[in-house]
Amino acid sequence: MPYYYCVIDMVLVTGGAGFIGSHVCRELLNDGEEVIVFDNFSQGSSDLIKKVRMPDIKEKVEYVNGDITDFNGIMDTLKKFRNEKIIHTAAITFIPTAIKNPGLTFRVNTVGTFNLLEAARILGIEKFVYISTSSTYGDFQYTPADEKHPLEPKDVYGATKLAADRIAISYFRTYGLPVSIVRTSSVYGPGDLEKRATKNFVENALQGIPLELQGGGLQRRAFSYVKDVARGIVLAMKSKRSSGEVFNISGEKDNSIREVAETVRTFIPKAEIKETGARAIDAAKGQLDISKARAMLGYRPQYDLKAGIREYIKWVVDVYAPLFGLKIRNSPVFDKR
Repeated sequence: MPYYYCVIDMVLVTGGAGFIGSHVCRELLNDGEEVIVFDNFSQGSSDLIKKVRMPDIKEKVEYVNGDITDFNGIMDTLKKFRNEKIIHTAAITFIPTAIKNPGLTFRVNTVGTFNLLEAARILGIEKFVYISTSSTYGDFQYTPADEKHPLEPKDVYGATKLAADRIAISYFRTYGLPVSIVRTSSVYGPGDLEKRATKNFVENALQGIPLELQGGGLQRRAFSYVKDVARGIVLAMKSKRSSGEVFNISGEKDNSIREVAETVRTFIPKAEIKETGARAIDAAKGQLDISKARAMLGYRPQYDLKAGIREYIKWVVDVYAPLFGLKIRNSPVFDKR
């Protein structure tokens, strides 16, 4: 059985106003923890981001407008709040952005993580959770891919995340810093502002724009609902046995990108699907093995693809569309069950 800390902690969440980070903050607050959001609000004004991602919790956390590439700013923040734990979600996560800006991606994803680890070492932080990615595996050589899968990233994003992944675990092995690594996969859900496949499918379907399946949409991914991922991250933080360990945190099973588009169409029946050419950058992936997280953390995904897509569409219609002026031409249809 997993064993957890039973005390209230002050947790600093880097990228806490981001997509995954904001859900992590909500999970922490639900558990009674105190939360500090460390974020540079690179995706928009702080007011807009809070309305999009944090309307229910924006008054319940402390905010620091900071940048993980600024070591002195990190040290000042940690000294000021004297927080016991860090959950590090801040990163450049959208692969096209990473490819276009490799220097910035390296500074943020790799140097930024080093800065946080070094500050945590100096100040004696009690727990450090680094959010890595299944992109560190590159093309899957077998499925389900476990945490021992060879690490052969296929792009700049995966390479910079892998460098930080290995630096993080080296801080556990060299200095005894209590570090845990969480590798996520194809996360989707409320709060995503990047043009990832699931977001594009939902928004295009609502607007009457065809859903494009590159290469026929046969690529398989372990699509993971953001609420499940956030819970898994918090479980890794709370577990006394998780230090020095790597955990895959994803959905229960893998799906093809075509299945995602078809699931969107079950709720937006007028959506049109068409096929386009494949992208060379797409890695051959599939299901992640989450048995280690099940056994050590008690992690249990609660959302299958249909439940996640349904809830995500509702959020786009109720929250995202009004804030960003998304014109809905195809209204969603939800069953009453």
